[in-house]
This record gives sequence, structure tokens and C-alpha cells, in this order.
Amino acid sequence: MKFSCEHCGRLLSVADKQAGRKGRCPQCKKPVTIPATMSEEVAEPAAPAAGERVAVAKPSPRDSLLFDAPPADAGAAPQTAEGAYERLRTMQGGYLLKAREEPPERPLPWLVDIFLYPLNKPGLLILTLSTGIPLILRVLLRTMMGLSGVFPPAFILWLLFIIIHWAALLLFVFYVNWYVAECIRDSAAGGIRAVDTTGATPGFAELLGQSLTLLACGAACMAPAILYAAYGRSEGPLFWVLYGLGGFLFPMALLAVTIFESLRALNPILLLGSILSTFLSYCVLVAVCYVLCLLVPRALRNLVGDLYIYGYLYLFLAFYVLLVMAHLVGRFCWKNEEKLNWDA
Repeated sequence: MKFSCEHCGRLLSVADKQAGRKGRCPQCKKPVTIPATMSEEVAEPAAPAAGERVAVAKPSPRDSLLFDAPPADAGAAPQTAEGAYERLRTMQGGYLLKAREEPPERPLPWLVDIFLYPLNKPGLLILTLSTGIPLILRVLLRTMMGLSGVFPPAFILWLLFIIIHWAALLLFVFYVNWYVAECIRDSAAGGIRAVDTTGATPGFAELLGQSLTLLACGAACMAPAILYAAYGRSEGPLFWVLYGLGGFLFPMALLAVTIFESLRALNPILLLGSILSTFLSYCVLVAVCYVLCLLVPRALRNLVGDLYIYGYLYLFLAFYVLLVMAHLVGRFCWKNEEKLNWDA
């Protein structure tokens, strides 16, 4: 079937079975909805006269919806509707709309299953490395500090371990921020377990950029409270109102920045409109995230004490809760995709 883009008027071509689905115009890049019925009938060509040559037009990929590339074995598809569609995608340069895969179903009730989100191999590996390696480095640091008191030349090794310890901690913080963003995106696509990133190794620039983006997102939400406190009025009731509003806005801002992968998603009109369209469910999300976040300050207080081993146990739980919250934020996007209206 053929139809025209409602924005730029370009003629687009898709299979009849894709009627009613959404895509993006390859020319203006704006979202379009394929009409449920054929908007333009393709006229049958007249029979050529005797001896007349007929020119066969080769289909152009620009006349189709821009989506994904064709599979390598599309030509060997069986004689089924799916096989015919794959062959049509091959003829059109692989630019026809591909059906969205159904997400996996939860094996347990959602209230229980969401807390099992980090309990797979990738999630447990991230949790173990993010707490185990910093703990080992800290034990080595304290060992070298004690050794330097007995053997003065070991003082140089102690200084070296101080640098290694804090550099490793900073790197792990960057990596955890990046992994949390990946979990939000995967959960927003329907994932129910921690995402496997073994095939994607981020560079330092990507880790730093993701961490700075999340930091800027939090700073933007808390900017009114920070500016008010800068004038020495952090004890007034207005400060706590601004602080609470910033915390209330942060989950939606984090979700928007992560999904759009840009700080331009911090548009107040976009965020407030999304909150109002999903107000009740968003209030539940914020309340759950607030309760889960209470574990993080406890972990930080124990890390600076003498019983720092308990602090790393709390840190393990804090990272665990962080992955659960990332799943809840992404799943919120999955369930309220139509209300958020972010495809436009």
C-alpha cells in the first residue's frame, strides 16, 4: 500500500499488513501513522502495445519507512506470510516497518518479581565487582599504611595505593551510572531482568559523559533549592518545599534524559506534561523510590566509620536497590508509553 506523509507529503510504500502501525518518514524524520486502509490505490498499468518496451522501475528505499536493515538470509525465507514480507523488505532495501517483539512475561507476581530484577548473572556480576573490588583495594590500602609505619620505604607504595584506590572508586562510580542508564533503557523496552552488557564495552569518554549527564539532570532538578540555600536560608520551610519538588521531578527528568540521550529532554513543558498525564502512577513511583533511597545514606555513613566492612555490605544493598529503582523507572515508561506521548 502507498500513502503520503502527513508532514512533508512524500509518497511512502509499506506492506498492507503494516496498516495502523507507526514509523518515521525517511525524508522529514517525523513520526507518521500508517493508515488503517489504503489511502491511494495503485492503478494497474495498461497492457503495452505490440512491440512497445516497458520500463520496470526499481523500488527506491527512500519511498519506504526508514527502520532496520534486512537480514542476511532473507532470501531463503520459507513460503509463508512472514517469508514473503522478508523478501519484500529485501526488495525495498530493508526499510519496511518491523513488528515490535513482545516482552517476556514475569514468572512471579510483579510486586515480588521487580525485586528479583538484579538476580541474574549480569546483575550479580556488576554488584559483586562494584563492591568487592573497592573493598579489596581498601584492605590493601590499610595494609600498606600499617606496613609503612614499620618499614618506611613502603610509604611510597602506600601513596601509590591511595591513588589507585580513589581512581578505581571513581571509575566504578562512572560505570555504575552507565549501567543504571542501560537498565532504564532495557526496562523501557520491556526487559524484566538486569541487562547483559558483555557485548558492549564503553569507553572512558562514554562513562564520563553518562555520569556528567546524570549529574546535570540532578543539579537541574535541585537548582531552585540550591540557589535558595546559597543565600543562607537552608533552614526555612520554602527550602524544603523546593527540595521536595526537585526530588519529585527527578525520576521523570532522569527517565526523559536517559530515553532521549540528551539534556534537551529537561524541557519543563515536556516534563510537566508527562507528569500530569501519568500523575497517579507517577506519585506511586516517586514514593517507592523515596523509600528505597533511604538505604543509601546509611551505606555512606558506615563506609567512613571504623567498621567499614559493614559499610560495604550496605553498599552492596544500595547498588542492589539502585538497579531495582532503575527497573521501576524504565518499566514506568513501558507501561505509560502512550500517555507520555514521547514518540512525537
